[in-house]
Amino acid sequence: MRKELAQQVFLIKRFLDTLLPSIPVPLRGGINEFDTYFIKIINETAFTKRDGSWLLSKAISAFQTTVRTSMARAQFEYDEVGNTFYYVIVSFFAVVLFPLTHFLWPSLPKRQYAEKVGCQCEGDLAKRALKDAVKPWERTKCLIKAVILIVAWSLFIFLACKVSQIKHEHEADVSEIKKQYRELSKLHHPDKGGDAETFDSIVKAYKALTDEEARQNWKLHGNPDGPKATTFGIALPKWIVSEQYGIWVLACYGLVFMIILPVVVGLWWYNSMKYKTPNMEVNRILMVLAGSFEFWKKFNKEIVERESDDVEVPRLMKELKNLGENKKEAPFCHPWSVKARTLIHSYLTRVEIVSERLLSDQTYMMARALPLLEEYLRLRLFPMLVQALWPRNSTLLQLPHITEQNIPYLRKNRVATCQDLANLSESKRRSLLNTISPDQYEDVVYVLSMMPRLEVDARIEVQGEDDKETVTVGSVVTLRVTLKRSPLLDLSRREEEVVEDPKQEAEKEDNDDGAEVTKRKCGRNSLKRRLRRVAKVVASLSQPKRTCSFSKQYCSWNTQGNQKKDKESKLKKNQADNSDSDSDNDSASQSDSDSEEEEEETTGKQQDGAADHSSNDNDEDDIWDDHGELAKKETLLDSEPTDHHEVHCPFYPGDKSEWYLYLVERKSRRLVSMVVPCKTLDKEKTVELRFSAPPGKGTYYFTLNVRSDSYLDSDYSVDVKMEVHAAREPPVVKYEDTEDEDEEKDKSESSEDYTEGSDSEQE
Repeated sequence: MRKELAQQVFLIKRFLDTLLPSIPVPLRGGINEFDTYFIKIINETAFTKRDGSWLLSKAISAFQTTVRTSMARAQFEYDEVGNTFYYVIVSFFAVVLFPLTHFLWPSLPKRQYAEKVGCQCEGDLAKRALKDAVKPWERTKCLIKAVILIVAWSLFIFLACKVSQIKHEHEADVSEIKKQYRELSKLHHPDKGGDAETFDSIVKAYKALTDEEARQNWKLHGNPDGPKATTFGIALPKWIVSEQYGIWVLACYGLVFMIILPVVVGLWWYNSMKYKTPNMEVNRILMVLAGSFEFWKKFNKEIVERESDDVEVPRLMKELKNLGENKKEAPFCHPWSVKARTLIHSYLTRVEIVSERLLSDQTYMMARALPLLEEYLRLRLFPMLVQALWPRNSTLLQLPHITEQNIPYLRKNRVATCQDLANLSESKRRSLLNTISPDQYEDVVYVLSMMPRLEVDARIEVQGEDDKETVTVGSVVTLRVTLKRSPLLDLSRREEEVVEDPKQEAEKEDNDDGAEVTKRKCGRNSLKRRLRRVAKVVASLSQPKRTCSFSKQYCSWNTQGNQKKDKESKLKKNQADNSDSDSDNDSASQSDSDSEEEEEETTGKQQDGAADHSSNDNDEDDIWDDHGELAKKETLLDSEPTDHHEVHCPFYPGDKSEWYLYLVERKSRRLVSMVVPCKTLDKEKTVELRFSAPPGKGTYYFTLNVRSDSYLDSDYSVDVKMEVHAAREPPVVKYEDTEDEDEEKDKSESSEDYTEGSDSEQE
């Protein structure tokens, strides 16, 4: 019996030893008590003759009670001194302070004198002056930022110094402990006038630190007597979870995460919402824009309402048309909406505002107008507000120093857009703009070189498929749009034309002189011919007429022959006279024709060779296209340009980028893809528009619109044709046979062969 009991006890003890590594280290202190309790259970089992199952249940219950008592005695120690709490504060404060310093670093505005570079029209000069002007509130704003950063960094330095002054407890040798014990015993020994309780604690500490077992218990459990109550340290002050302040801390958490955060997200969502309806007229859009609450003082404290507006705004309204001031629908009938609508119409009409107060209000409204219009899909108001023009105005008014008086003359010469003006030769363009000074003409040329000219290439493909060009029903189609930007007026070509114009004029003068000489020669030759004809006519009149029929026939034949001879001689003389004047031109033309033929032959050979070479390159590119899509995308992301082309908009107070893309189905005139902005177009960029293929197979036609939000006559459209095929059937999955299946097949085949042979033998 005792042998069986010993085996059971050994198995239970081994089972509990396997559970010991899963117990947390702070809870292992109660194992000693569990061992004593376990011994009592074994003795009770031996005397009462209980079986091993009862012993196992008792052991497990004893183990559970030991763990519970150890957890109950576990204590939490808060940082009352503040040593560990400083580390937490410094860490979180640094996480907030460094980004805050980057965003709030004050930069004082400096007065920058505009160099004589670029357009020098009145609008650009006023815009530069407005940008370079040092405003009083900007200095105050910079001062507030500097004070905030100074206070924040001072607090950070103070906390860092506190952390650096925290004394860390290091382990001491036994000799140092004994030396320190002697010095303390001289001070605190009761025989020398010291405190008895203090000396007793010093003696206990000395024994604990000099005894090896007690010292190890101190290192592992923080107590020289071994593990007792487990303590957990929390790097927070105790007042945070105290009954007095715990409710306030919980209320602060609820305020931040349950009230402030949802309110901020809701305000952002509400401000990002825009109302839009299809086919809105321009005047209606402007009325909706002027009715925005951003222009009402009740919702925007930056809006200033003055008593002088009752006098100045009606005076300005008399110069404008189609304002809709009699509108009775709210909020369009409110005074603030009428004022905003008046200032927007005066901006587009380019009416000069005398009042500086209204001018400052107009500048404020125009600076905040474009963010309110970002969701208008037609994008008609963008270039209108940037260039301060109505749709009925000529797009040539985007150029500096061009007024309404120049437009009729330019239209007579078939110049209706800026592109028409840029395509003219230098001499023709300068002759059309002869009413402006040379400096103003240079401003016009500079702005034409700033304006863009696009080459749009669109290609449809289905990414992730073997046959990319085949579009099936329900597939995700990618329209890769490649935009190549070049200046509307090439300055290098213009310089060449400026150099070539004097030469061409000299050549024209030489040609005119040569033409006059040839005209004189031709005049002399014509006089000689006329005199000869007159002499012949006089001689024929003086001769007697022939009467016989034969002689008449002969004379008629002879006169016809003489006339033919005279004509041939005249032609020969004319050719001889003109040969001298045209010999040089003929030789030059022959040499030019010969050289052109040679160039055509050489270029043809080069094109043939280039075609062969390009075909090989294209084959290689096709091979690498399937494997290099990710590499191409990575290079596109790496080579993303960050610079923007400057837009000439002297009336708009801010800076602008240029392009927006969207795809429209031609038949239903509906948007197929989202409007994609392209704001980083430097020279060339590829933009991808993704949309789902139509549900039915057939041929579909789309229109890709590339519209500029900065210029009125820089819109491009490309027709895109897409053939949709039926969906492919999924391929039949064929699983390869494993080695075991192959062996089983071989065995079955060999067994079948064997049975067939045996049967034949028996027969």
